[in-house]
Amino acid sequence: MPTPITSAHRDDVSTADRRAGPLRLPRFGAVLTASIIAGLLVAIMEMVLGAVVLGQPWYGLLHMIAAIGMGPSGVLPPPPSFDIGVAAVAMPIHMVLAVIYGLILCTLLLALRSSLAWIIGLIFGIALYYVNFYGFTALFPWFAEGRGWIAFVSHAAFGLVLALIYRKMDAREPIARSASARPAA
Repeated sequence: MPTPITSAHRDDVSTADRRAGPLRLPRFGAVLTASIIAGLLVAIMEMVLGAVVLGQPWYGLLHMIAAIGMGPSGVLPPPPSFDIGVAAVAMPIHMVLAVIYGLILCTLLLALRSSLAWIIGLIFGIALYYVNFYGFTALFPWFAEGRGWIAFVSHAAFGLVLALIYRKMDAREPIARSASARPAA
């Protein structure tokens, strides 16, 4: 005879990890928050460092991103002044990509040990740099111009910050414990 479901068991199940087959799904609110914070961080880092260190217009990154949605003509190279319309196109594209990448990273974090979250995030950010600036240049060749240490460090920081924030917000154990291994209530 099956064990009756008590309110304590129901509470335990409601806070338990979500499963779609063997794959754990990250908590979307935590992914969204961590992704937006990390996405804004990488954008700010690249814009500030590009302007201060390389002497580039601070809004150049916005033009590169906006060209994904608007096409490169008329957007690239960046004009001598800031364009709010370009920023209005670039930021949603950047944030959607940050959330997509965040979903991928956070799904990995749930499958692996939480003590390694910072390393996994750092490696993910570095891999993301190579995907964005070497892989996607087949579709968006203007991203080849963004290659360099600033983009590399910014993407590594993206993965690191995203992983650390997500693990703080979603403290579920990344490795499932069996019902027999749980302490008695």
